[in-house]
Amino acid sequence: MDELEMIRRKKMLELMKKMGMVEVKPKKPRVVIEVITSPTCPYCPIAVQMAQEIARRYPGVIVKELSVATPEGRRKAMEHNILGTPTILMNDRVEFIGVPPFIEFERKVKEKLSSA
Repeated sequence: MDELEMIRRKKMLELMKKMGMVEVKPKKPRVVIEVITSPTCPYCPIAVQMAQEIARRYPGVIVKELSVATPEGRRKAMEHNILGTPTILMNDRVEFIGVPPFIEFERKVKEKLSSA
């Protein structure tokens, strides 16, 4: 197959994706940030906003907020022995308890992305 034919096929595939004729599978996130929060915690919204800002800056990062007021949040807190909020997990591992400095948070995410 010559170079021109490869370019034609690539363009045709792009057009088919745009038209919905070919299903595009979303890429799996490489870093999942879970912020364990409490409804009465004054610092939790700050931690969630920081996580969302990092997710906006780096593709492959998604953020989930889990409140200890929900069954799923309580289960996750018990599973990881979390006693304080906010607690930030990355790829199901506790990384920060409390609100970390943004630079430190970002550094940890970059580290996870490069190793994933």
